[in-house]
Amino acid sequence: MVVIKASVTAPQQQSEGMNKFTSYKVNTTVLQTHSNFPFQSSSVIRRYSDFVWLVSQLLEAYPGCIVPPLPEKQAVSRFSPEFVESRRRQLDKFIVRVSEHEELINSECLAVFLSADDVAFGVRKTAGSGQKDAGKGGGGVMKWFNETKTSLSKDLVKTDDDEKFAEIGNYVETLENQMKTVVKHTQSLVKKGKETANGLFEFGLAFTLLGQSETSSLGSALTLVGHTADSLSVLSAEQAEMENEKFENPLIDYIRIIGSVKAALQQRKDKLVSYSAATSELAAKKIALQKIQGVAGKEDKVHQSEESVKRAEARLAEEERIFNDTSSRCLREVSRFKAEKAADMKKTVLDYINLQIEFNKRMEETWTKLVPNYITTMKFALFASLVASATAFQVAPAAKASTSLKVNELE
Repeated sequence: MVVIKASVTAPQQQSEGMNKFTSYKVNTTVLQTHSNFPFQSSSVIRRYSDFVWLVSQLLEAYPGCIVPPLPEKQAVSRFSPEFVESRRRQLDKFIVRVSEHEELINSECLAVFLSADDVAFGVRKTAGSGQKDAGKGGGGVMKWFNETKTSLSKDLVKTDDDEKFAEIGNYVETLENQMKTVVKHTQSLVKKGKETANGLFEFGLAFTLLGQSETSSLGSALTLVGHTADSLSVLSAEQAEMENEKFENPLIDYIRIIGSVKAALQQRKDKLVSYSAATSELAAKKIALQKIQGVAGKEDKVHQSEESVKRAEARLAEEERIFNDTSSRCLREVSRFKAEKAADMKKTVLDYINLQIEFNKRMEETWTKLVPNYITTMKFALFASLVASATAFQVAPAAKASTSLKVNELE
């Protein structure tokens, strides 16, 4: 069930001190009642870095979720109209995907992103950064815990789903490599299409100039060929652009989605590392407690050690819960990804096939229209040539008689 309809429109260049950036209007219309969206519609101004913030919040709140990808950053030509419009379309696709996701739609940070005014949004972003910074501290216990996580990256707790996730990882890696190969060859085809368009333009220009050099009907016929080639050049250029938009770009976007799938799998692995570290931590604290239990004079330390074990047990229970939630979510997301991949690829390939059929028909029609006009013009040129030859034959004897008369007069 779609709860909201979101879109990204109206890119505008803005300045902040010496820095320039592009802002976008993010529009939201509420379609179904939802506690996160107690309004009918809203429009806010956001920049690319705000979208990046939203992604980081979603990844943190929903580990194991396949968060839709953002377009990549670009250092050069980032204010060109073509780039700005391309980024707007990709940001629009991103926000639509997030808003249609059955779990991400419940995110508090999404509601803030879509509806908070500039001041409230700035406060929320700053608060989020502060919480992250605070989490980096934690003293010696957190430092030990993080170091343990690093050392355990190759010695993890075994789970029932390990083999299944290994298969998923191999599948995703293979899919990514295959998609990159397809994109490589698709880009080559689009490039050749553009080269064909340029070649037809030069070909048409050459024939047009050749036709203009002829004053007879032959010149008109050659000019027809030139104009037809020019029309075909426009068609080929249009086809290359449509192939880029309808086939190449969706495939490139799909590689970005695969990157999001890999990020979700990595989050599951990270949570497994944390779970394994908590398991090792509890085991180490229990051993430490056993060593001092029953030792005279160690009663205070025994009490401290017991409390430490209780905290480690609580931490382990929490890490286990987070890992199980992440693992389950990741499995659901991969299943959804596979189902959507099948539908998306079916549509993308079908669009490409229909595109080829359409443009090949239009090119065939263009060539077909040329044939009768060309034949008619060439027939007229041939007829004119025959008339000229006949006239020449008639004039020649009269010219010969006139010359003989003048010679006789001289004699």
